[in-house]
Amino acid sequence: MKKSLGQNFFVNKNLSEQIVDIVLGENPDVIVEIGPGRGAFTQFFAKENIQLFAIEKDDNLSLELEDLYPSGTIKNMNFLDWDFSDLKPFEGEKVTFFGSLPYNVSKKIIRKIITSEFFNSPAFFIIQKEVAEKYCSGEPNNNFLSLSTALYADTKKLFNISPESFKPKPNVNSTFIQFTPKIVPLEDTKTFERFLHNAFRQPRKTLKNNLGNSYSFTEKDIAPLLLERPQHLSLEQYLHLFNNVV
Repeated sequence: MKKSLGQNFFVNKNLSEQIVDIVLGENPDVIVEIGPGRGAFTQFFAKENIQLFAIEKDDNLSLELEDLYPSGTIKNMNFLDWDFSDLKPFEGEKVTFFGSLPYNVSKKIIRKIITSEFFNSPAFFIIQKEVAEKYCSGEPNNNFLSLSTALYADTKKLFNISPESFKPKPNVNSTFIQFTPKIVPLEDTKTFERFLHNAFRQPRKTLKNNLGNSYSFTEKDIAPLLLERPQHLSLEQYLHLFNNVV
């Protein structure tokens, strides 16, 4: 193990079996496990008649996983550098992404997955509890992360996990969270997300303050929305605002 990677290995066997049962409950054709480490979950996935991809950045752990699970495909690389080309032969099949994610890059990993064409089945992750709560926030406590994610997925917090389930113990609590794909409600997601980012530029200010200098709107009925603070609006209300930009 490379100390620089800062891994916290999952060591709660009973809980790992419960988590695997939840993941397998979606009846996936393909499982992509991110950061399998020492195989706390991989050992159960490998017993199933499912195509398994395990993406492990650590060189030594990757070699160990290859020896232990020859039926799976072990990719020794950073998940963020993987271009998903290995999934092309499985286009149209149910792909389930799963991982106990490194806290410092969990948002980037999740973002890569939910915006991918292969995000076609619920994905499951273990992430920092505070971040999971942000993902699952709603109005009047919305935030840029929850709203930009809601474009692509419905989020659901399944349960919290204490530091005792890891070795070494992290300094924070974790959460097991589910992301379920949804139909993206508009084509130009990049422009909308820029709009959303501007809306949250100063969260304590009203939307009129945050958006007024950069955007003009057509309908008069949106005036009350512009008097709200950004965290008070739902995704549907933001889409309504965006669709009425001149």
